[in-house]
Amino acid sequence: MSDLEGYGKIYESTYWGEGVNNNIGWGDVYSDLAGVGPKNTIAPAISGTAERGETLTSTTGTWTGTGTITFAYQWKRDNVNISGATSSTYVLVADDDNTSITCVVTATDDEGSTNSSSNAISPILGSPYNLVAPVASGTGQVGQTLSTTNGSWQGIATITFTYQWRRDASDISGATSSTYTLVADDYATDIDCVVTATNTLGSANQDSNDIANIAGSVPVISGVPTISGTAKVGETLTATAASVTGTPTPTDTFQWQRSDNGSTEWANVSGATSTTYTAVSADEGKFLRVVQTSTNEAGSDTANSASTTQVASDFEYLLDTYSGAAAAYSLRLLDSTYSGNAVRVRRASDNTEQDIGFVDNELDTSSLETFCSGTDGFVTTWYDQSGNGYNITESTASDQPKIVSSGTTITDGGKPTITISQSTFNGFTISIPSSSTQDFFQVHKNNDDRFILLKDSASGTRYAYATIDGNTSTDLNGNYGTPSLYVNGSAESPVNRDDLHTLLCTNNQILMSSIGADPSAWTGNVIWGYYSNTNAYDGNLQELIFYNSDQSSNRSGIETNINDFYSIY
Repeated sequence: MSDLEGYGKIYESTYWGEGVNNNIGWGDVYSDLAGVGPKNTIAPAISGTAERGETLTSTTGTWTGTGTITFAYQWKRDNVNISGATSSTYVLVADDDNTSITCVVTATDDEGSTNSSSNAISPILGSPYNLVAPVASGTGQVGQTLSTTNGSWQGIATITFTYQWRRDASDISGATSSTYTLVADDYATDIDCVVTATNTLGSANQDSNDIANIAGSVPVISGVPTISGTAKVGETLTATAASVTGTPTPTDTFQWQRSDNGSTEWANVSGATSTTYTAVSADEGKFLRVVQTSTNEAGSDTANSASTTQVASDFEYLLDTYSGAAAAYSLRLLDSTYSGNAVRVRRASDNTEQDIGFVDNELDTSSLETFCSGTDGFVTTWYDQSGNGYNITESTASDQPKIVSSGTTITDGGKPTITISQSTFNGFTISIPSSSTQDFFQVHKNNDDRFILLKDSASGTRYAYATIDGNTSTDLNGNYGTPSLYVNGSAESPVNRDDLHTLLCTNNQILMSSIGADPSAWTGNVIWGYYSNTNAYDGNLQELIFYNSDQSSNRSGIETNINDFYSIY
């Protein structure tokens, strides 16, 4: 019969003749196929360390065959022949890193050749090779901290790792640890981390996942806003914001608030939402603060300023600005530090006396009228607000000027006044220490005209007084004739308000009204009144201020302060 190729054995048959039921009998004989080659019974085996530079060795395995069996070798990398690798040993090279190595052994005998493949050695360890990418995690918001894993790597030991965080695929300077705290520049960007693995054979990089679209950070205010300016009605206060962090950059808004006590029950001032606020009359006696609110898309923070001092009225304290008065008398408060009374008043009904102070920087007319209760009131003492204690006192009832008429406070220009009648008033005197120079200011009224008089010490020792016909008393507006102004005994004309601003006196003799005698002949310190019954002076008096120093440079400011209150011109 013919050969059956592809089989190790074929049957050779021998005819034995016919058997029962005409069955033909055959004698079966096994025979090896000619030319097939050795038979592998145990596969080749590779041994050695699976690292670059190490030597692998392959056995031939176990074979059966005809005659002498010889062997040949072919090493393979990922099932692809490695050129020249045809010995029983193979030294691993860089190209083998992270691959699978096998060896194919070819056995040859007298009948032919047969191949058998070894076990695989894998992976071959060399320079680092990433198996699982690093993972970045954390909250993607400015101010939060991100961290990364190393990922999973293979390679010869020991593998070390370094890190580089990136913003939109660009390296972030200095961000080289396994953690990274997000900053303002990261807002709305994508952040990842490139991990570099290194061993003695080399390095490899692998980037992490992205932490995408970094959110902003909630504003945080450091400290509190501050307020500058004077807490006074009519004055403008300015708020300066405290420093604030946050991404995107927060926007600051302000709300002014007022409180009755400066510590509780703060209430918003309607419409007061700018950095500046001008105190209004409703703020008088209260306290103010400003609330800063810093806001961005991530949230907001607020901070309250310290409270201002109690808001003062728009009243200008004359002596606060122009200090150094020798004596000062007024029916308004002249010095913010003065805590005494304005006047002491006697009521006509029973001659009882009572001190009357100030309310909101003006004479307390409510208490005054309650005290007088429908009757007249007369000033017995006018208190000195300079702090020097030169109070004006008149003990003679008939000489005391009137301040209340039938229970109603006497006013001039809408302000309380002390009034004098020719028929009853004989003088209001005070002794002020001598000085080589003495300037004074007076607010009085006679026949519907009001003046402020300044004695100008810069003019030396000159004195001046207004008179008619030499010795006749006249009002300061000349209603009894054409007045003259005498300076050092010489007449100056015409007499007008500016002339009266230079009213002078010497030897500590204060002349506040027109008299018909040489002031140098006076022996007391007549403050206000008339010289005799024939030289009487009617009028209203509201303010007297004396300085023992030259106030010519302050004249304009002092007069402005007085006029702002009394509306003289």
